[in-house]
Amino acid sequence: MDLFSVCGFLFAALCVNLLLKRFSPEFAPLTAAASGLLLAVYFLREAASAVQTLTGIAAQHGLGGWFNLLLKALAVAVACQLTSSLCRDCGESALAEKAELAGKLAILALTLPVVRQLLELL
Repeated sequence: MDLFSVCGFLFAALCVNLLLKRFSPEFAPLTAAASGLLLAVYFLREAASAVQTLTGIAAQHGLGGWFNLLLKALAVAVACQLTSSLCRDCGESALAEKAELAGKLAILALTLPVVRQLLELL
């Protein structure tokens, strides 16, 4: 991942967004959303090889199930954070709160089998 390319892209997106806010404010949220989605796709492509390597290491040590659960929870948290930020950028703070709540509930649902296993050990 080239950090300078990411920063350059974000600076260019910021400039375009500021210009649009001044001259055509109805398109500014769309530009922010599009640049955010492009950046998210870039990060996902960059992270894929690291996730594959870590998954292999976790499987070798018998931690595959736990690591998969951790990855799912991380994916839920990142997706809900991006959604929440996008809602806040568009001025919809109530929807942003709902996105955060949905993420918390989804992570809770993911961890219920782990809680059940821990309670069985007691």
